[in-house]
Amino acid sequence: MPAQEGEDAPLLPPDTPLKIMEEEKPLLPGVTVRAATPERLVHLCVESFGDDGDLIDDSEYPSVLFLMHKWFMTSEELGKAFVDIYQSCDETILCTKPGCIHLHSNKGCEIQAYKAKICYAVRYWITNFPVHFDLDTHLKSVIRKFGTLVNSEGNHMFKELIDLSKVPSYDWMRNMSVRPGNSMRHNRKVSLVFNHLEPLELAEHLTWLEYKAFRRINFTDFKNYAMTASLKDNPKLERSIALFNGLSQWIQCMVLSKTTPQQRADVIVKFVNVAKKLRTLKNFNTLMSVVGGLTHSALARLAKTNACIPSETQKTMMEYTELLSSNNNFSNYRKVFNQCPGFKIPILGVHLKDLILLHTALPDRVEGNLINFRKMAQLSQTLKELTKLQNHEAPPVCANMDLVNTLRLSLDLHYTEDEIYELSLAREPRNSLSSVSETPSTPTKPVVFADWLAGVSPPDPNTINKHVHDMVEAVFKNYDHDKDGFISHAEFEAIAGNFPFIDSFCVLDADQDGMISKAEMKTYFFTANCHALRNSFKHDFHEYTYFKPTFCIHCTGLLWGLIKQGWKCKDCGINAHKHCKDLVVMECRSKQHAACNRRLDSVSNGPSPHQDLTYSSKRKMSQRQKRNRVHVGTQTEEAYFTDLSRHINGNWGIRDKLIAENKQLKEKLEQSNEQNIMLKSHLGVIRKNTIAFILEQMDALNIQRDTEV
Repeated sequence: MPAQEGEDAPLLPPDTPLKIMEEEKPLLPGVTVRAATPERLVHLCVESFGDDGDLIDDSEYPSVLFLMHKWFMTSEELGKAFVDIYQSCDETILCTKPGCIHLHSNKGCEIQAYKAKICYAVRYWITNFPVHFDLDTHLKSVIRKFGTLVNSEGNHMFKELIDLSKVPSYDWMRNMSVRPGNSMRHNRKVSLVFNHLEPLELAEHLTWLEYKAFRRINFTDFKNYAMTASLKDNPKLERSIALFNGLSQWIQCMVLSKTTPQQRADVIVKFVNVAKKLRTLKNFNTLMSVVGGLTHSALARLAKTNACIPSETQKTMMEYTELLSSNNNFSNYRKVFNQCPGFKIPILGVHLKDLILLHTALPDRVEGNLINFRKMAQLSQTLKELTKLQNHEAPPVCANMDLVNTLRLSLDLHYTEDEIYELSLAREPRNSLSSVSETPSTPTKPVVFADWLAGVSPPDPNTINKHVHDMVEAVFKNYDHDKDGFISHAEFEAIAGNFPFIDSFCVLDADQDGMISKAEMKTYFFTANCHALRNSFKHDFHEYTYFKPTFCIHCTGLLWGLIKQGWKCKDCGINAHKHCKDLVVMECRSKQHAACNRRLDSVSNGPSPHQDLTYSSKRKMSQRQKRNRVHVGTQTEEAYFTDLSRHINGNWGIRDKLIAENKQLKEKLEQSNEQNIMLKSHLGVIRKNTIAFILEQMDALNIQRDTEV
């Protein structure tokens, strides 16, 4: 317990202008002050230590002061306050030992004992909050000068107490990106394909990403958010929230990317199993994101899909929804979180709200312009949990950096709520099973969705570009088995599952050589990002004349009329009324892309050995071209073109086959043109007959009317 004014040792002169307001009911052990001046708070910190350097009665006061001091003063100012007290000990501390000359060699000197307590307090600060000394150069300079001062007095033992040479480096807190650390020492081989990943592997890598992003948020970031309730100029906090949002949206898109209800249900079951592993890892923040994505209205409305989910999985989802419910201020979560020992990641949004409420309800200073230290003690309980991860060297998981890079890019792709909900309506329209009254017309927030997540912008282009680079390097490292710098169609289909709505192989294969290079894959992700989802609903409608009964894809009504009855999409071929075409919510599956995929499938998967030889030859040809560009100084053009001509001469049969195929296509095109001419002539005949019929009917009506008259 800190020594109070009026006790025997050490004494302060009665005229010392230090004010204090005592706490009637201490909130934490040893925190007996309700409000005080900054100078008095520093004195109380020194008095919390005994002569042996241990805390008196396990007081938590020094911990609260060192954690919360940045709320009302800088670390440099606090460091100087300790130095000032040390230098003024001869005037402020009364030594009752007779004949004492107050040297460090004098045992029992109360002034030297108080100086020792000051050094014990600074040592406690260095040991428990080393991040302050590594990141703040001004504080580091103050403490080094303090050490020089102590050493000049001959107090070598005191000098060792405040030595900064063993302070670890916290350079990683200055960076926005996630870099490999000690947890990467077991870089085991894992699959980068979502369908092959075990729930535990996915949960561990998500936990590693969450841990790296969470621990970068420092005290100042939390303080600024509590005071402004805004993410402006707070990039580290915004990055962590963007990761939360990205995971929730990625889960929704991974589910909605599947075409059948059973496939979507299987993805949901897998993510529920991921949630189980996250709960075991005590990663509550990522658990909140996963459950939030699974309970979002875009998935909750899928009646056919939900009917395929096993009852056991649905029961587990209900349990986690109840655990993370906001009822009674997240009381269920708080109870479970407080009971968890060791490594754990809190729900960021819940505790940020606590900071805002406390800051709004309590003033920083009270009467007499004293620091409201009771408020600091209350805030410290929340900030202690939020900053605890900074001192954890590594999470209890073993991550593979290649998979981490792939996941980072997947979570960085940004979609809007409306885009995801439109895709949900495309998968299961309102009239499929659930009625309009049962389905919300606009997306709603999930049961566990947090308000503080709204308004977070997508990652900046530089961040996405870096993640694209790392992801592409990881893909080629694991799937480019012959290390020639190309990915085949079969390999592409495997890894594309991580990115919902990615374009087909032939779109990424810009030079159409049957393989995707690093440059082609990077260029696609740099420029496309998430446009695949946004463009998937855009149809190229034009007026069309139908020669057989045709129905609208939107309202299912018949397209009436003699000519130009409706509108047809040039790409996917769907039909709609003029007033319905803008309301159509259905993916536009381009025939061109589908045909390209079929051609590529015939090359990579076809049974013909001749086709396999063609594919292999194209691959070797690209390899030779690449080597020739790299080693142009060691190869002659004559040798290169001789090799190339030999390669081409060996494939004349393929060339003849392609010429024959082109000839057949031209004949079919000519036949189609003849059919179009015939249809146009028929249309003219129909038009003439229709007009003649109408005129005959009008003449008949006129004759009938004249007869009646």
